[in-house]
Amino acid sequence: MNRPRLIIPLVAALLWIAVPADAVNASAACPKGSSCVWTETDFQGSRTEVPSDGCLDSKIRSAVNTSDAVLVLYVGGGCQGPRAGRLDPGQEYSRIDARSATGNCSQDTVDPCGGATVPTDPMS
Repeated sequence: MNRPRLIIPLVAALLWIAVPADAVNASAACPKGSSCVWTETDFQGSRTEVPSDGCLDSKIRSAVNTSDAVLVLYVGGGCQGPRAGRLDPGQEYSRIDARSATGNCSQDTVDPCGGATVPTDPMS
């Protein structure tokens, strides 16, 4: 029996199983016109859509904004206090440490829709 002929299909099958199914493009994983956050870095873990009005309290480790609005991320809960950063339309960030997010930046009492952008490396 020719072993190399058996090994190649076996290795290909094992590689197919080992590749995570959710290792996809973040923008493709988030419905067009929405903002999405993930509980793990690099767009892994549970994905949640951020409401266009209101606040999402959640562990946020990565985010993408496919909406037309600014996505604001906060260090604490309730979309109040210091910002963890913001994502303009079309931006994504694979590593961030935030606890809440809103798609309605006009609710920010300190600096509505303005202020700091997402830091270059917020997890370091």
